[in-house]
Amino acid sequence: MSTYGYRKHQGSRYLAPFFLLLAPLLSLLLYASPAHADGGFPIIAVLHAGQRPEGIAVDTSTHLVYIAYEFPSLVVGFDPVRGNVRWKVPIGDSTTDVQVDSTNHHVYATGTSRNGRTGYFAVLDGASGKTLFSTDTTPGDDGLAFDTKRQRAYVSSSNSGIIDIFSLRTSPVGNISALSSTLKVGSHPQALGVNSRLGRLYIGDIASNTVTVIDENSNHILATIPVAAVPVQPIRVDEASGHVYVVCSTGQELDVIDGHANKVIARVPVSPLPEGVAFNTATGRIYVADEGHNDTAFNDVNSGTTITVIDGQSFAVLGTLQVGRAPDGVEADPALRRIYVSTEDSDAVVEISDSPDLPLTILGATLGARSRRWRVPEIPQSLPGGASSHSAKHTPPL
Repeated sequence: MSTYGYRKHQGSRYLAPFFLLLAPLLSLLLYASPAHADGGFPIIAVLHAGQRPEGIAVDTSTHLVYIAYEFPSLVVGFDPVRGNVRWKVPIGDSTTDVQVDSTNHHVYATGTSRNGRTGYFAVLDGASGKTLFSTDTTPGDDGLAFDTKRQRAYVSSSNSGIIDIFSLRTSPVGNISALSSTLKVGSHPQALGVNSRLGRLYIGDIASNTVTVIDENSNHILATIPVAAVPVQPIRVDEASGHVYVVCSTGQELDVIDGHANKVIARVPVSPLPEGVAFNTATGRIYVADEGHNDTAFNDVNSGTTITVIDGQSFAVLGTLQVGRAPDGVEADPALRRIYVSTEDSDAVVEISDSPDLPLTILGATLGARSRRWRVPEIPQSLPGGASSHSAKHTPPL
């Protein structure tokens, strides 16, 4: 059984007496209980709850964070406001990905057996971790996407070239069942993304270096879009703008697709072998995890240590931020102004302030990056659940 720890980064010691005197008054004025986020800037806290964290999902309604750990296989439900782990559930011998539906608060996870011959898909209750539904899937390097409108899960197997489709149904008493089918698109489909408004499924093929657009209602191919080399899981979709964000690992770039025109509108260079991406941020920025090695490498000396920060309007690279070794999954909670990054080789999940004043580095120079268009209130600031942040510099996990 693994152990976990949650370390808050404390603010300046010179401010401590002041805040001790001020705390009773603030509690009377704001009626807010102490929250886990009272800590440093830009790194607010670090979570250790397993080994080799990968995928991250955030319920933007409850603010709970869900993390897929490879070894030992775990999905972890974490409450960042209270600073504690709610639950842990294994999915096979290695958990490969996790998603969440912020409307019904169900968590969707994939895993694989140790020998790689069996894949798994499970639906969990987001509050308790209780397994609501589980089934086997086609074995392979699984990608996962979920359509909240159609209550449909897609699980890819790049080894077999098959995508499993699970159309979920919930009975009046809460039991979940699924109608299953398969879809064959390309030779090595891996990365998946969904636009539930348009009814579009996006499939990234790591052999042909393309993204195929599928009509979810008919399963017909609408377009095949060339992208840079090796589009990897996950594909993120902004349903408001229609933008589709594709991280291309070997191509070393983030490709942005116009989901209405089905064409690439931006190719953004990033650090070597990137993987995760998050766009739904309070500052309107895009964050790309610069993993620095492929998924077969463990504690590689060439592991990346940064996330690349991109302006969401111009797609200009603003700089990079040190977060820990081999950053992989990345996700945002815009209401809490938080970014969560899983750092595989550091066995940690890093909680970062989503601020326009992040100390970014460009060509070795430190830049306090600001954007007038996306200017947000200076910190410290009041956040949901009484969370707040203070200006103090801290280092990422080793």
